[in-house]
Amino acid sequence: MTMPGAQMEDGAEPAGSLLKRIHRAYDGLPGGERKVADAILSAPHEMAVWTASELAAQAGVSNATVSRIVQRLGYRNFESARLDARKLRETGSPLFMTEETEPGQEGRPFARLIRAEADLIEATLTRVDPALLREAAGALGQARRVRVMGFRNSRFLADYLTAQLAQIRPDVAPLLLDGQTAAEGIAGLGPEDVAVIVGLRRRPARFSRLVQAVAARGARVLLVCDASLRGAPAHAVWTFTCAVETRTPRDSYAGALALMRLLATDCAAALGEAGLSYLNEVETLREDLDELELSDPGT
Repeated sequence: MTMPGAQMEDGAEPAGSLLKRIHRAYDGLPGGERKVADAILSAPHEMAVWTASELAAQAGVSNATVSRIVQRLGYRNFESARLDARKLRETGSPLFMTEETEPGQEGRPFARLIRAEADLIEATLTRVDPALLREAAGALGQARRVRVMGFRNSRFLADYLTAQLAQIRPDVAPLLLDGQTAAEGIAGLGPEDVAVIVGLRRRPARFSRLVQAVAARGARVLLVCDASLRGAPAHAVWTFTCAVETRTPRDSYAGALALMRLLATDCAAALGEAGLSYLNEVETLREDLDELELSDPGT
């Protein structure tokens, strides 16, 4: 039997994620079911691992009450609701992830972080085929234009690579300028161009369609992603997969950043004297414009 207001999983209209269903139904929930909703909303990450009995105990209600709210929310059973929570956890939603404390680490607050970051760098770079990296870096150096795109947390990685490449070759820029639509940025691409697209998890909707649209213009796509991406790699010439998942509620981009540095370094090596000459021009202009502190050793 379906509770009033429920939307079945196989109905014409999708009911949305677990949290969205709870918020939509919350005002009309009876007292016991509202306690269950409060328990889930207070610790969403636990929903992925709770049993029905554990959730009932946490909320201080009966198992039957848990069954009723699950049906009211449109799920066939408790396991369907828990699978929904697990899917959100797998996408990297901070609401469904929690930081775990390891025994013996209480007096070493940064030891776990250092180890985790090092592990992610190693996990990312051990997946990289050096020959493929050199080929992609060479293409970045030879392309007529290089355009770089990333959204949300992937944006700062895209901006970092843009800044590094712009120091060693001309015509490197973001694919999408602020205020532009995607179509305006993509329309100017052609077969002589390389588009670097960074798509780590929690990507915007229709991300794969954007990658496909870029490839359809004839531009060669260099894709930087994590293992959760589906479909888009089929449209890329080069795909590099980064490890990002940690045991905390936040992904880490240490491995992705290391990959970006390798791409920029190998691109500079591929450009050789041409890259060095361009960098000299940039440095000379910096001095003329008095843009950097004299003590700054970076580029």
